[in-house]
This record gives sequence, structure tokens and C-alpha cells, in this order.
Amino acid sequence: MIVAWLGHSCFLLEGKDGISLLLDPFHEDEVGYSLPPVQADIVLISHDHLDHNNAFAAGRDAEVISGPGKHNCLGMDILGIESYHDADSGRLRGANTIFCFVLDGMRVCHLGDLGHALNRDQVKAIGAVDLLFLPVGGRYTIDAAGANVVMRQLNPKVAVPMHYQTSALSFALDPVDGFLKGKGPAEWLKKLFLDKRELSRAGRAGREVRVVLLNCPGADGACRSID
Repeated sequence: MIVAWLGHSCFLLEGKDGISLLLDPFHEDEVGYSLPPVQADIVLISHDHLDHNNAFAAGRDAEVISGPGKHNCLGMDILGIESYHDADSGRLRGANTIFCFVLDGMRVCHLGDLGHALNRDQVKAIGAVDLLFLPVGGRYTIDAAGANVVMRQLNPKVAVPMHYQTSALSFALDPVDGFLKGKGPAEWLKKLFLDKRELSRAGRAGREVRVVLLNCPGADGACRSID
């Protein structure tokens, strides 16, 4: 699996068999990042806010999935789990969908704009996680402390922070530094390459969660290529 960060909460995942997914693509005018040209088979949208719901970012032939429930697309089972954008059962910012699926034999979880710690049913529905995308910037979602709680709840093999302040972002969030505090050195990568066998070996070795920070091609508002 190849993972590229396109900014904010948007990621492009490419499987070894050719299937690709675009997660939470944004409208450029709402976020400040430049969104590079991208193609994907499936687009997942966690909630209907403009910094997450650019359904046609991968073209009009992509299959678009939103909302909780069991979805099947192109032979892939995708589970949407109901959650909230705030800690007050959605009364402030509405609903949010957590998405889970398996790609290249690895279970992926994208938390969207999660605004609270997970309850027991949500943790059970999510299950074992190999790759976790979690918001850390606070103000509209869980903050660094909340992200640490959720990360302990799910205990993923790899965690990729998202939805935090960068120089490109057009509104205020907390930077990623608070989430990184107290952890070992995070990896900075242009792209993340994951292999199921390597992850399994790391799990057996009892290693701590691997925290990966991805470089974004649009973070400075200039680069429009993800190669």
C-alpha cells in the first residue's frame, strides 16, 4: 500500500492490485491547500463540511461513499461507523463517520473529524487497526490529548496525524507538536509504503505505535504534483 497526504484530512491510498481510495478531499477555497490532480476508484467522505466533502475531486467516475453502515464497492467491504464532530453528541457540529476497510490485507481506519473519545461499541466495531488516520489539531475535533486517548483505545501499528495547523491552512488549528510531545522521534516521509508482512513482524516484536508524519505536496500552496 502506498499512502500520500494531500493536506488537511485528505489521503490517497493505492493498493498493490490497482484499487485506489481518496479520503476526505477538500475544496481548495475552504482550506488553503492546493489539491493536486488525482484519480481514484473510491472517494470516502466522513461528513458534509467543505473541508472534507469534495466528492468530485477524483473525477465524476469515482464511486462516492458517505454515511454509516456496511458498504461494498468494487469488491471491497467498507464499514462506516456513526460518531460525532463534537463531544456533545453532534449538537455543535453534527455527525461524523469513521471509515474502516482492508487494503492489501491491512486494516485502515480514518477517523474523519472525530470530536470525542470512542465508546465501547465503536472500539469493538473498528477492531484491530494497522493504519490509523487521526485528527490532532483540536478546536473542531479532538486535540492532542484526545488523540492520545483514542490512539490508546485502538492501539494501531501505524498512526498518521492529520487535521492540524500548517503554513498553508487558511484557518486556525493547533500544530502537531502537542501530539508529538513525549513520544519518540516521528518519521517524516514523502510517502508511506506499507507491507502486511513487515507490519506483522513489527507487531510480534511488541513495538510502540509507529507515528508517521507525511509531507504534503500542497502545504506551501505551490506544488501540484504527488509524484
